[in-house]
Amino acid sequence: MAPGFRPIGNALPPRRGSALIEASETPSLSLTESIIVPKAQDRLLELIEREQLPGDVRHTLAGALSGDLRRQQLLFQAMLDTWPRLQKAIGEVKRAARKAPWQVQAWRERGKKPKPADEKLAREVGDPIWSMKPNPVRSEKSFEGMVEELVTGYYFGHQVLEMRWLRDARGYRPRSAKVVPPRFYGYPYQIEGEDRLMFDSNGGTGSENYIDFPEHRFLIAINGGHPGHPSVAAPLRALAVYWLAAVYGLKWLTQFAQICGVPFRWAEYATGDNGSKQVVQEMLSKIGSAGWGAFPAGTKVNFVDTGKGANTVAQKVLLDLADEQCDIFILGQTLTSSAGDKGSQALGKVHEGVRQDVIEGVCDFVGEILTHQLIPAIYTLNYGETRDDLPGVWAIWPEKKDLKAEAERFSTLKGLRIPIRKEEGYDALGLQIPAEGDELLFDPAEQAIDEEEPKPGEEPKPDNKHGKKPVEASDAGTASTLTVDKLSAAVLEGLTGVSRDWLSPVRPFFDRLAALAMSKHVTDEDFLAALEKARAQLPELFDLLDVRALEDAFTNAISSAALAGSTKRYE
Repeated sequence: MAPGFRPIGNALPPRRGSALIEASETPSLSLTESIIVPKAQDRLLELIEREQLPGDVRHTLAGALSGDLRRQQLLFQAMLDTWPRLQKAIGEVKRAARKAPWQVQAWRERGKKPKPADEKLAREVGDPIWSMKPNPVRSEKSFEGMVEELVTGYYFGHQVLEMRWLRDARGYRPRSAKVVPPRFYGYPYQIEGEDRLMFDSNGGTGSENYIDFPEHRFLIAINGGHPGHPSVAAPLRALAVYWLAAVYGLKWLTQFAQICGVPFRWAEYATGDNGSKQVVQEMLSKIGSAGWGAFPAGTKVNFVDTGKGANTVAQKVLLDLADEQCDIFILGQTLTSSAGDKGSQALGKVHEGVRQDVIEGVCDFVGEILTHQLIPAIYTLNYGETRDDLPGVWAIWPEKKDLKAEAERFSTLKGLRIPIRKEEGYDALGLQIPAEGDELLFDPAEQAIDEEEPKPGEEPKPDNKHGKKPVEASDAGTASTLTVDKLSAAVLEGLTGVSRDWLSPVRPFFDRLAALAMSKHVTDEDFLAALEKARAQLPELFDLLDVRALEDAFTNAISSAALAGSTKRYE
């Protein structure tokens, strides 16, 4: 057994001289053969006590500096196994990373679009990772499971996955990935050259035989919570002491619950009466479960009430503290544990944003491994060379936009008459430009009429968009600017023969028609629709509201220069 590895318990099998892999000479294996194939009995090598003393945890964490990562990795597994809050928090991150919008992005120069050749290469190299076919009974992982295990490496500090390849007519492609037990890798205590993580083909049995990891066979995740050596920089080391608080706090809280509310017994006996003393002691030891007692005459027994709420006991405070630190450390926030005086609803958006930042950071860690290890392996195995302009695998999160704010921005730009490309507006609002023949959600004709209709109490404004000059007309022989107000009044008086002062109740309808008539953006169909609407609202003027009557009224109200275009519109 390797130095520094001290298994706990006596359930381990006898030491064996045979290797734990089917072939110890890894170079002789083809790419489609697995290097690591653990046997059934080898699972006992991963045994570790789920309940440890603080001294045991201290020795385990300190022992990782020797380069043997097995005990530390097994401790982390025990922490996940016995601390529900930790398993839940890491599980949230793993599930979020699994569902992240992963994409294979073609290589491109900064600030430029990828070339067609690079996009083609991205499809050829990246597509195989979406079609991995793992064997679940052998604990093999697909792409999503591979992402989850690499997330585990983010917190454990180390995680190694063996890539299992498949070769067919299309070449080499990844079939599955499998987690490598930590006994198969570590940092050698004595070795020439730079200190580095290496592969132990014996899997921790017999003498250590460290070699460099075979090319294209493994994905290696190494992460540190501080600048120290990776063997002692695993992020989960910071939660080890809180794990002890959670484990022992629960144990002590359970013991407290057994006696919570039970009165404290206080008995007095005569000084020097050893016989009475022995009887009282026996009775007191049984009275908690028996519920009765018999004492010699003169013995005084007091029952002191010690009942108090469980929320105030130190054991529960210890548990709550451990869970809160776990949430803060893993998720970056703790909405459910400490909402504070602002209320959980007020903090919800802030905490969700912090959690999303954590998830995106973890996904970037995973994307770096996939981009710089898996993609180059696929390309090299199929093309026999290396290159620097390979595609990447990253989680591309859609930009969150405030659509209401965007719509208001475009409305402001429209009011300022700033020209905007249609494509830019649709893209900013997350919409596609409708194609010809598409069924539309909103009728453009109704929208145009509603936009032109004046609000109650508001005078309609003439259409003067895009720098168009107002229509000039002759009024009582004098040239003046024709406004909606003037045109509406003239048309209404021309139709009814009644002065404008008596027609104020129906003025809004004619103001609207006048505004539509002066607008260059309203079609004949739009105007007829508005006319039908006015007919329904003014039945007493029904006979007057027709195309010919309106044409005559507008002919008399506007100049011949404006009439040339208007009469054609209304015929």
